[in-house]
Parts: sequence; C-alpha cells; structure tokens
Amino acid sequence: MDSWEAGLGRIIVLRGDRGEDLLETIETSARSNHVTNGVILSAIGTLENCRIHRVTSEKLPPEEEYVDMDGPLEINSVSGVIADGRLHAHISVSNGKGTYGGHLEPGSRILYLAEIVVAEITGVSFNRVPDVATGLRLLRAV
Repeated sequence: MDSWEAGLGRIIVLRGDRGEDLLETIETSARSNHVTNGVILSAIGTLENCRIHRVTSEKLPPEEEYVDMDGPLEINSVSGVIADGRLHAHISVSNGKGTYGGHLEPGSRILYLAEIVVAEITGVSFNRVPDVATGLRLLRAV
C-alpha cells in the first residue's frame, strides 16, 4: 500500500450534452481546464448506451469481459481518478431491470445530459506505473 497527502484546488463543473461520449467529455474538460491530476466528485445523468469492462477472474493477469448495454440508462454514479491527464473511471447505471457497474469505456453516449463535478488535486502529481509483481499499472506519486 502507498498513500500520499494532497490538497484540492479548483472545482470544475461541467455538463455533457446529448450524443457526446461521457468518457471523452470528462477527459476533454479536464484537458481544456488544465486538470492533470484530479478526482470525480459527482456525476449524474442519462445514457443512450453504456460500454463497460469488468473483471471476471481472481488470477493475474485478470480476465475481463466487455459489456454493452442499450438504454435508456440512469447514471447513478461515476467515480474516478485523473492521473497525469488520464482518467480511470468506474460507473454505475440502472434501468428497469437492474443496476450494473464496471470500468467506464469509450462509447457510452449521453442521452439527455450529464452533470459532472471534478476536483483538481494539488500538492502532488500522479502517474500509473507498471508493477513488476502484478503486471498492473498502479497509481504512484511522481
């Protein structure tokens, strides 16, 4: 385990519009607002479709599956970390049949709107570094 002390800087509130890719919208806003390191505080809205991937095994490297869901879908939450300008986000969505979650992938299109709040992290810079023991790219302060 590693941990780092950091501060919060600016708070960026953004709206994604119909037809936009949710992941791309968040990443584009972060870039245009010069947020290199940050965290998603809140995200709600609707999706016309959602693409996620999730882990399906306990071994290393993990086995994963990609899942495509058609909407309409309610965004219950999105959480994630922006490290060195790259977003790693997870999403929870629901429809009349259930609630689903996993790693947010490109191709998740906004249906009506999405309202997202991103906080800039200050005092430390992050990156994802390959871990020799697991083969995973782990969050590290640089």
